[in-house]
Amino acid sequence: MVVAKTGGEARRRARTDHLLALVQRYRRDATEDLVADARRSAHARFDAVWKAEHRTLGADDLLRFLWDELVLPVSDAEHAETVRVYEEGLLIGPPDLTPGLVDFVQDMAGRVRLGIISDTMFSPGRVIRRLLDRHGLLAAFGTFAFSDETGCAKPDPRAFATILDETEAAPSQASHVGDLRRTDVAGAIDAGWTAIQYTGVHVDDAANGPAPHAVAPDWDAVAAALDVP
Repeated sequence: MVVAKTGGEARRRARTDHLLALVQRYRRDATEDLVADARRSAHARFDAVWKAEHRTLGADDLLRFLWDELVLPVSDAEHAETVRVYEEGLLIGPPDLTPGLVDFVQDMAGRVRLGIISDTMFSPGRVIRRLLDRHGLLAAFGTFAFSDETGCAKPDPRAFATILDETEAAPSQASHVGDLRRTDVAGAIDAGWTAIQYTGVHVDDAANGPAPHAVAPDWDAVAAALDVP
């Protein structure tokens, strides 16, 4: 799990600079404010799908919304390059890992089967795998359910079923650690898993979903909640 805001300015700057240069090829008077307004509208459409349909769109979809907002006839090549810049922004401005995460994963990897369920948004599974590999963590995880690859996002039970199918585990044998009640906790409980809410990054959002089986402010507390021999 990462501290999402860290590295955010570098990611935002890389994406903004690329977008502005592209828009100005068509509209020389375009300003960063114009692009920012269009991005806000595109993001609103993007988020509406995530919340209502339990699926995450990708950078491809977001940018098509953006071209609509700007009435911009970009070429296929320009679109594809902008998608790449958006998707790989995570590697330009990578977020920090939460304190203690590396030790926790390395310890648990030898004791339980680990998997990742992730609502990927702009950074697809292929990019997240590269980030995990940078930190020496990729090999610790045996299975993945990235929403850009499965077509569904938490709390959709299919996101959780993907992991069970690949591990041949029963729901009663599975625990999920996540920080959001609306997606992580609700999805895990509906799928019959033990739901552990990690609050080391976000405060407990009690009003946004069901109560978890355990609340953990750090990774030592997560380990204690899992109670793995």
